[in-house]
Amino acid sequence: MNKSKDKIMKEFLENNAYFVDFFNAYFFDGERVLKPENCMELDSEMNDSNMDLEKHVDVIRKYNDGNLYSAFIIENQSCVDPSMVVRAAVYEYVAYERMLKKSKKNKAKEKLPMVNILVFYTGERPWNAASKLSELVEVDERFTACFHDYKMNLIEIKGNTSYNFNEEDVYNLFYICRSIYDQSIYEGTSNHFGLVKSSVLKVVKTLTDVEWLDLEELEEKEEIEMCEVEKRWLEVKSKEWEAEGIRKGIEQGIEQGSEKKELEMYQTMVDKGFSISSIASIFSVSEESIERLLMKA
Repeated sequence: MNKSKDKIMKEFLENNAYFVDFFNAYFFDGERVLKPENCMELDSEMNDSNMDLEKHVDVIRKYNDGNLYSAFIIENQSCVDPSMVVRAAVYEYVAYERMLKKSKKNKAKEKLPMVNILVFYTGERPWNAASKLSELVEVDERFTACFHDYKMNLIEIKGNTSYNFNEEDVYNLFYICRSIYDQSIYEGTSNHFGLVKSSVLKVVKTLTDVEWLDLEELEEKEEIEMCEVEKRWLEVKSKEWEAEGIRKGIEQGIEQGSEKKELEMYQTMVDKGFSISSIASIFSVSEESIERLLMKA
């Protein structure tokens, strides 16, 4: 994973309330089964000299509420990695190996705590790599019955799967990133996010690399009103389109009365993800005139 993205996500997930919220959303549909106060830190180094393994997981917590005793791991991933399903399996089983050695040392006879690992994929591209070992390995049909498959728990920003997060900051991080990836945030739908913590938007900025989030402004304010997002994006995109000659072409089309030219330019912008209101704002024309023209396409 990109080091800066890895670092900022690890810092975000150090908050136990955020950490357990991912597991509650994924495993329990948002029900508050896991409580942050029951989380305890564990060494994230997954080293095993006998197995010649040196692994380091992103965030790991021991969980004990008196009824459930388990280890939870979140591994951040910013790009599609075909080996991720194997890595996740390795992390999980090295964790068991480490606990087994400790239990033998203490001469304990109890069963080992369960290990749960969740891969949080933050990339813009859909995850198209294996999420099960059987999707990576060519399993001979004669061995199907005895093949030990491994299923990776994957939660990804891109896609249509909805998750019921309880923590507002986790919800904002996840769904603002998603709305940036699918460009819905630029269509006047950002208002429902309301005020968002600058600390959360710094994570969004790092994960998505969007140019309209001003880091200097985020340093100055504790919260940002998300209804300003579309305005900032329009300002940036207006300059880009002007540099490409799009605005000039539309203005020439209007001056020359070239309806065809004007229509082509408007349609190009719509195809690029601009909303009708955005186009109207950039070129100081009415939304109705743009809609009438586009209906002729």
